[in-house]
Amino acid sequence: MYRSLIGLFAATALLAQPAVAQDKQNIAWGGSNPGGVMYYMVGAAGTVISEKLPQYNITQVTTGGSTENAKRLIKGELDMGIVYGAHVYMALQQQGPFKDGAKGTMLRGVAKAYKGPTYFVTLPDSGIKSIADLKGKTVAMGPPGSGTVFNCNNMLQAIGMQGDIKARYMTFADAGRALGNGQIDALCQSSAPAAAVKELAETRGAVVLPYADDDMAKIVKAYPFYVPGPLPAGTYKGVPQVRLPFLTVYWVAHERVSAKAVQDILELVYQDDIKKRLATGHKAWGQMEPDTKNFLALGAPMHPGAVAYYKSKGLWQE
Repeated sequence: MYRSLIGLFAATALLAQPAVAQDKQNIAWGGSNPGGVMYYMVGAAGTVISEKLPQYNITQVTTGGSTENAKRLIKGELDMGIVYGAHVYMALQQQGPFKDGAKGTMLRGVAKAYKGPTYFVTLPDSGIKSIADLKGKTVAMGPPGSGTVFNCNNMLQAIGMQGDIKARYMTFADAGRALGNGQIDALCQSSAPAAAVKELAETRGAVVLPYADDDMAKIVKAYPFYVPGPLPAGTYKGVPQVRLPFLTVYWVAHERVSAKAVQDILELVYQDDIKKRLATGHKAWGQMEPDTKNFLALGAPMHPGAVAYYKSKGLWQE
């Protein structure tokens, strides 16, 4: 009997071992599709987190971008996502792309990811010198469901040009190739540097079209979550500094993600060497910061794990 009990305990222990080894927390993180800034950001961060914190299994989910990320977070299909601040606000107010969906009460802030501009790109020999010159032209507006489509439509709506272009919807990579091949006249892009535009600038040359002062004023008046700012010279080869409308973009988590997971991840990614590695993966990560006060102003709370981390480091503001 004694030997039987020993054997039973040993067998039970052996059966339990694989479960312990596989006791990982799976985190599905939405970025964008290849060629978009969010795609490379999530890829870089997911690789580092999974390597340094093996208890968390980060799965990069290819999506259309911010709009889809927010919608899928609300539905519970994602655990984390890169989301425009404007989309967090609109999801809570059930406005714009979120007017027919559930309220985004489950969205929680983790960190400011970066500030991204929205801009129109064409080729140097296109004859297009200004946004007004896009009238009647074929313009790639981004992938369906993306924040880029949201931003680009806002730009054209504010300046009264939404019905004046021939809009096409395609991935960022496809848009870059289509512009380079002469299949479209221009593309609209959010955030920088974007891989598709960078490749275009280095192979065919690229022109980032400037916004007229009165157009910028119309955009800011219609959509106060945009703030004018400079795209630094050299962001793309041969492109000088240009003034563009910028939007703050956040790293957002679903409320169900454990506080320990978020705090552990923030403890890692704010380490100087890790933050440098993330910025090497994509330059936008160099802008990561708490920005808690501005996120709270959108109407959504910070994630409890983020609250604990920022307060422990004296970085909390409200």
